[in-house]
Amino acid sequence: MDVSHLYELYKQSSGVSIDSRTLQDRQMFFAIVGERYDGHQFVDQAIKDGASIIVISDESYSREGYTYMVDDTLKCLQDLANYHRRQFDVPVVAITGSNGKTTTKELIHAVLSEKYKVYTTRGNYNNHIGVPLTLLSAPIDSEILIIEMGANHMQEIDALCRIAAPNFGLITNIGQAHIEGFGSYENIIIGKTELYRYLSEVKGSIFYDDENKVLSQNLPANTDTIEYIVSDIEFYYNNPTLEFRDVDHEERYVTHLYGIYNQANIEAAITLGRYFKVFDDNIFSALASYVPSMNRSQIKKISGITYIMDAYNANPTSMKASIKSFMNFGKQKKCLILGDMKELGSDAIPLHRELLEYAQTYPWDKIVLVGPLFKQAAEGLDALCYTDVQELKQEYGQLIESWTDHTVLLKGSRSMKLELLLDS
Repeated sequence: MDVSHLYELYKQSSGVSIDSRTLQDRQMFFAIVGERYDGHQFVDQAIKDGASIIVISDESYSREGYTYMVDDTLKCLQDLANYHRRQFDVPVVAITGSNGKTTTKELIHAVLSEKYKVYTTRGNYNNHIGVPLTLLSAPIDSEILIIEMGANHMQEIDALCRIAAPNFGLITNIGQAHIEGFGSYENIIIGKTELYRYLSEVKGSIFYDDENKVLSQNLPANTDTIEYIVSDIEFYYNNPTLEFRDVDHEERYVTHLYGIYNQANIEAAITLGRYFKVFDDNIFSALASYVPSMNRSQIKKISGITYIMDAYNANPTSMKASIKSFMNFGKQKKCLILGDMKELGSDAIPLHRELLEYAQTYPWDKIVLVGPLFKQAAEGLDALCYTDVQELKQEYGQLIESWTDHTVLLKGSRSMKLELLLDS
């Protein structure tokens, strides 16, 4: 495949798509072969919808004047994305970690956008398909790119780095996430720090939280490292939101973020803002204005009940951090609604049991568990258990009759769909 020739076709198109349902006129369509679908089945539909060219790897779908034959459509997409990225002589910041990737990415984007034209990962397009699509969506006049990278197996972060070629990067934290894929916590550390080793190889720069010993102890030698630059910032957890103060100017800023665990995410955004010479006033106002979405650290008040929605993702590390922060949330009565944590492999039941034993060291008005893993782990413990959110929803109205003036934390993996409890 001549990637330079394909790139000329890309420049004449209106973008790239892998989904015929959302294909726009004059976009390139890549017929990706996945585990559950084969994009070749939609070649004719893509032609009808106005695709500029269709990249295929199955010759039986060849359509004269429309298709471009390659050995592997996914590899071609990744190579094209890398070729496009190489046209940028700008900072490319990679972000990975077990928790907080998306929030940190969005905070840094908000801060750097005060001075630069910044393009970043949309939603959670952070895997071997999402990262190439992000890169190919980046306007050529972008001044900074921020690329989120997710992984649940060894070598995934390294592969994404080979595609995105970052020259800056940070790891938010390393916790017990995706143990099923990585095999052990030790492997998670090795897998996540692939970003560090790549940046060391290309003589890039690493931003890091010196308070996080796992991160600071795994920094490569002879690599440019930048500690978080926040010695003049004080943080406060002020029921319910996180606040911070600029010590030099005595000004206090109220964020829309819940949970003391978001402090490190804010510190990362301040550090990158200062490194790239954004004025402090602009940094702080951007952080105060940022509003989380997608059930991440959202605060909602419904019928006299205050809900902390933190139900986009969950693992033992993030679950414990949420519970600990929730205990500092005022003096009102509190309830926990916890959904199963996924991708924990053979350790799933013991880790759910350990989490419950940790939770029960605190005084809750009620603990409600959703999912078969928690249900099995809760045997003999004082908690209400439901198989899924639909089962809970049938009894939820009656359950919350006595919860007026309570505060409720909803925390669970995305697939548990705990947010459905708040649908009218």
